Amino acid sequence: MSQCGHRSIPGKTQAIGGTTRTLHTNWLLLLVLVSLTLVTQLASVSYTSTQSFSDIFLPSTVALLVVTVPLAALGLWLGSKIGLGTPLLTALLTRSPDARRHLGRDTRLAIGLGLSLGLFLWVLRIVSAQILPPDLPDLGHRGAVGGLLVSISAAIGEEVWLRLGVMTTLAWLIMRALGQPALRPQVAWTAIVMAALGFGAIHLPQLAAAGAATTIGITATMLGNTLVGIVCGWLFWQRGLIAAILAHFSIDVVLHVLPALLASIDGL
Repeated sequence: MSQCGHRSIPGKTQAIGGTTRTLHTNWLLLLVLVSLTLVTQLASVSYTSTQSFSDIFLPSTVALLVVTVPLAALGLWLGSKIGLGTPLLTALLTRSPDARRHLGRDTRLAIGLGLSLGLFLWVLRIVSAQILPPDLPDLGHRGAVGGLLVSISAAIGEEVWLRLGVMTTLAWLIMRALGQPALRPQVAWTAIVMAALGFGAIHLPQLAAAGAATTIGITATMLGNTLVGIVCGWLFWQRGLIAAILAHFSIDVVLHVLPALLASIDGL
């Protein structure tokens, strides 16, 4: 408590001002996250869809808002209670003096981990090609531009949904169930793995749509995406949402953009 306590109006005014600034920042964070998710998802869908943009705009926007707004809002609200969320993004929006230094540090770590994991998964895909379903789409099958748009939209949208929304909520629920006042490593890792498994599961409908939902196809999809989810979840826990997004983007660039670029070079 400040020295003013309840003895003076200035003390109350400062408290109200601080609350107002916090609410303003939270609303700004929500607006930024929802807007980025909406714009990048619409750009990706419109580029890869065979329908016109006018036909997909309204239903896609409604569906995205229904999913993104509650998950982002819940993640921001609960995250502020347990120490998860968007510390770097908050620092950037509030122009904290150390924000750029932390951004550089987190960017190097996240991109380094992301590129390393992406290359590992690419090599694993190559060496296991003989046992994978023949209908499994090739890496880079959307082309370089389509792959880049998918990489951006997936990195932002899926991290907002799965890490900020789902993982934060799971961690908060586990803490409440166990009566723990702080986020301990055991709880964090449980939430990381559970959210990562959910991340793997949401890719199974795409596998089924391609006609590749065999036992090997499902196992490979779950293992690969769960591993991605664990790495991004750890970064979200340790560094925040921006680091998770950067790692996710780096992984997807290796898997979706680089193969398409190499294929186009070979075709020249």
